[in-house]
Amino acid sequence: MKKLTILALVGAALLLAAVPRLSAQTEVSLNFGVVTDKSFSFNPFLWTGGMTVDIFLGPNLSLSPEGFIIVHNFNFGGFFVAPAVLLNFQGPGFFIGAGLTKWWLVGSDVGGSYSSDVALKMNLGFKGSNYRFTVFAVTPFTDFLKEPVLGATFGFFW
Repeated sequence: MKKLTILALVGAALLLAAVPRLSAQTEVSLNFGVVTDKSFSFNPFLWTGGMTVDIFLGPNLSLSPEGFIIVHNFNFGGFFVAPAVLLNFQGPGFFIGAGLTKWWLVGSDVGGSYSSDVALKMNLGFKGSNYRFTVFAVTPFTDFLKEPVLGATFGFFW
C-alpha cells in the first residue's frame, strides 16, 4: 500500500509539473496555507501545500484540478492527500466556484487505509498578476455544512 501511495504521489506531481504553459488559457499556481474546523481553534495546527491548474474553458469559466497535502505540525508520519476538481467562475480579480474532493490519510505511521467520502469543496478567491489568495470550505454531502473543514491558501503563479 505504501509503494502504491508513493507511486501515485510521484505520478501526480510529475503530471502537474508537466502541464504546459504555452498559452494564456492555462495558469499554474503553487499554494501554501492552513486548515481548521468551524471553531477556528487551529488545534491541531494543520498546514497545506499543493498545486492548482486553471484550465480556461472560456473567458470567465475554468476547470481547476488541484492536489494538496495536509500535514499536522510538519509530521509526515501521517498526512492527508487531498485532490479536488472545481469549476470556477473567473471575474476581474476574483474567482468563485465549487467541485468535488476526496481525502486519503497516508504515511509511515498509518496502519491500514483511511479515506473520506467524496465531499463538496467551495472556494472564493482573489487574483493578482502573480498571486492568488483562496478561502475554502469542504463539507460532506451527508452532514451538509454541519462540520465543515475551513482553509485559506496563498499561492504564486509560475
